[in-house]
Amino acid sequence: MADNDSDVRLAHRLTEIADALALEFFGRAPAVRYKSDGSPVSEADLAVEKALLAVVAAERPGDAVLTEESGALGTVSRRRWILDPIDGTIPFLAGERGWGTHVALEVEGELRTAVLSRPTERTTWWAVRGQGAFTSVRGEPLSAARPLRIPAAASLPLEAARVGGFLMPDSPVEPVRGRMRWVESSVCLVGDLLEGRVEAVIDEGGHVWDRAPAALLVREAGGRVDDLRGGSGLDERWLVYAADGVADELTGLLHDVGA
Repeated sequence: MADNDSDVRLAHRLTEIADALALEFFGRAPAVRYKSDGSPVSEADLAVEKALLAVVAAERPGDAVLTEESGALGTVSRRRWILDPIDGTIPFLAGERGWGTHVALEVEGELRTAVLSRPTERTTWWAVRGQGAFTSVRGEPLSAARPLRIPAAASLPLEAARVGGFLMPDSPVEPVRGRMRWVESSVCLVGDLLEGRVEAVIDEGGHVWDRAPAALLVREAGGRVDDLRGGSGLDERWLVYAADGVADELTGLLHDVGA
């Protein structure tokens, strides 16, 4: 494991800072406003983002940054940090557990490091390109991390597969959810895939900052990432994370329903 790598350690430190600050606001009804697309942004989101940007500016002053609330920052660089200060603002504001921080580092367009957290569970999932995916308990050293490997599902028919997703209103997936064992909710569906509790996750309409850590984690854990166009573009409408053996049938079904 790359616990001596400075970028990996910085990614974890950013996540720890974000988690600790967000927990100070959690359950305390922070002030909220609504963006042009109708999604909420709270004072907690903004405070966490400000803290993360300050750390990146101090530690990696030449790096570019992409964040959910501020967009693209910095000059053009071969290195870019992708930050979602509080992924899951809606459950965060509702006092639910399905929220956390997303941090990823991209170098020359290639994802190299990713960290995804769920602070209420004291759990972090993280990956380093070419070195694997892992899960850690908050407060333990990275050397104690547990390796992750998504179980293969070569003989599992789609109707028996456990699938969850983030779907838009009137999604074309809604009428066909009965063709699989649909998982309605979870603290972290991507974490469930990484740990073998589901076989696939469908992401409709997500953004780069939502998806970047998950994409690297799933690949490094031996899973598939598919944008339905034969690639894995983080800015496409659809992204499917799946165990090998389920991915082809699931993406085929999505094509059939017009996704």
